[in-house]
Amino acid sequence: MERQVRLVAGSLVLIGVLLGLVSPWFLILSGGVAAGLVFSAVTNTCGMAAVLGKLPHNRPPSGTPDLDTTLAALTS
Repeated sequence: MERQVRLVAGSLVLIGVLLGLVSPWFLILSGGVAAGLVFSAVTNTCGMAAVLGKLPHNRPPSGTPDLDTTLAALTS
């Protein structure tokens, strides 16, 4: 998850800087990502990770047994 957050944050900053060459208003994107990273570090939370965690490829497949079922199967 951390790697995905770094990839998305870095990509957004790069896109904001490159588009900032066209119009300085696009630099707001890079500034927003930077502010989010600072907030994340200060509060020890990560909103981007929470959003990325809801994507289908970051969730277990349906029908995956819960912890109690798995432990029962391992101890029997």
